[in-house]
Amino acid sequence: MEFLTAVSLVDNQSVVLIVFSALLSFLLATLIVFTYEKTSQEVAPPHHFIQSMILMAIVTSTIMQSIGDSMARGFGIFGALAILRFRTNLISTRNISFIFASMAVGIACGVYSFVNAIIGTLAFCLIAFLLRLTPFSRKSNLLGQLRFTLPADSTDLEPVQQAIGEFCRAFALKRYRVLSGPAEVEQVEYWYEIRMTDEMQGVALAHRLREYAALKDLRLNFNDTYINLTD
Repeated sequence: MEFLTAVSLVDNQSVVLIVFSALLSFLLATLIVFTYEKTSQEVAPPHHFIQSMILMAIVTSTIMQSIGDSMARGFGIFGALAILRFRTNLISTRNISFIFASMAVGIACGVYSFVNAIIGTLAFCLIAFLLRLTPFSRKSNLLGQLRFTLPADSTDLEPVQQAIGEFCRAFALKRYRVLSGPAEVEQVEYWYEIRMTDEMQGVALAHRLREYAALKDLRLNFNDTYINLTD
């Protein structure tokens, strides 16, 4: 801590301070990337996402050092950056939080608040690892869609719903539709949204639902694991 305080008191134009800020940004951003790799459930992150987090920390640090205490520089730099248009869509809000963490590291290092940068990064990474072990983890909240058809006059709907409740943390009927056909064999398609704690429970649920002979066209899709069980 004393070393960091001493470095932060060096003249703002010192080459040593600038280099130290860039190196610390790189090291802390690398720690954030390591945390992302170990806690993310994504098989393949967005293109160059990992490199972007590291580079963004260094760029942000450089920008903050360039601005310094000059309000005119700040307006000029951010006005120039406003010309850029970023077309990359990040669907995962979790990925966005890691981007902000990388930018926060760059900002803290850029204004020579090294203690805040280190403590903030360590706290962020530690909490990210802890959240993976809690019920808030994505692995414990698998979202999926379940579809099947039953005859319009079937009495199996209630037992089927009971079976779904045995395997799912939560489920809800989102919609249903009557399929066209002869009145005596009229079919109804049901569409449920489900939440599970383990993708393998989906296999067990599919086997259980197949015990109902009247149930047809069973489809089970998981958003996060890309499992598709289709009759």
